[in-house]
Amino acid sequence: MKLGSPATGNDFFGREQELRDLWRYLESDHIRFPGVRRLGKTSILKRLEADAAEHGLLAKWVDVSNIDSAKGFVALLEQAFPENTIKRFLSDKTKQVADWFKIIRKVEVTLPDEAGGGGFGIELGEVLLEWQHAANHLHHRLSNQPLLILLDEFPVMLEKLIQRNRQEAEQLLTWLRIWRQSQGACRFVFTGSIGLQSLLERHRLGETMNDCFAYPLGPYKPSEARDLWKYFAQNADENTWQVTDLVIDHALSRVGWLSPYFLCLLLDESIRAARERQEEWPSKASGAASIEVEDVDDAYEQLLAERSRFHHWEKRLKDALAPAELDFCLSLLTHLSRKPEGLTLNQLSSRLAKREPDPDCRAQRIQELLVRLTDEGYTSSPDSNKRVQFLSFPLRDWWNRNHVR
Repeated sequence: MKLGSPATGNDFFGREQELRDLWRYLESDHIRFPGVRRLGKTSILKRLEADAAEHGLLAKWVDVSNIDSAKGFVALLEQAFPENTIKRFLSDKTKQVADWFKIIRKVEVTLPDEAGGGGFGIELGEVLLEWQHAANHLHHRLSNQPLLILLDEFPVMLEKLIQRNRQEAEQLLTWLRIWRQSQGACRFVFTGSIGLQSLLERHRLGETMNDCFAYPLGPYKPSEARDLWKYFAQNADENTWQVTDLVIDHALSRVGWLSPYFLCLLLDESIRAARERQEEWPSKASGAASIEVEDVDDAYEQLLAERSRFHHWEKRLKDALAPAELDFCLSLLTHLSRKPEGLTLNQLSSRLAKREPDPDCRAQRIQELLVRLTDEGYTSSPDSNKRVQFLSFPLRDWWNRNHVR
């Protein structure tokens, strides 16, 4: 059971439907695969990478979070797919590759209008930059190879590139769009914890990736979350921990939004609490090792006490927002954290009136922040009663205990 790093092998649990969907959509589309922190996006990418060869694709998971230039991005892709590796794959997986080409020949792909001009939609007479020459060479070399390029933390890279050189960011996005819309056997999957679509829209670049099929990753279904607890409780350590449906349902009610990260953290802490309880009161322990409701509650308190499990949520906002907007955002989240049932938009507005006296401006600021906060997994979308709440109950309770405003 992995508690932070990507789950691979026997530690990867569930998500069968998501994997089937992704493989089906990849037959005809490139994919935007958004999902908030700690939902297991990277674990799914790693599973796609592991299974790709049997689908006739040479896959590579590429973390681009440390890249801040188009040149660096192109160089990273160049390194990820050496020519000799591609040739060896084509030789070793002849049948699977042939099957992949049979599938994609059924899909008719047309070139975009801007496909001229050296692959960047540039005007005649313009001089290509060094990275653009390298990008054209890369496109020519890879576009019709059976490759699956799994780009993790793409929005992080893009945000840094936009801040450094917006024109270069737009050129890179245009080049990628032309590649995607050109006929070829290669497929891209773009994912990351920062909301890609809202990032593009904030910078008026929303149309640069609207050709990709959007497949948002959601939380576990309750049945899948229950099965996860049962499976890992029996395989977590040398003991086979017994856990009833009543205890599991209580644990799920404490987590709220069923993120695999918090589900596994709470289970790990619950096992630790159960072990300590049995060691302290051996006379009360039954024959079988079991997790009780009180262990779950003790574990939940222990989970909230560890700042390192939550501070990145706060750090992300501090890195992304200007001081005035950050102060407004932190206040909004603090008010939400005090109400487990959430607040309506009108209630939020009244609580933030002192920070923004103008009602129209206040409504606009709340709306813009909620788009970002929803996209990045802090809050729910407004429901039919225009009520908003924290998605993750552990994050909500940690926020409430650590922010006084």
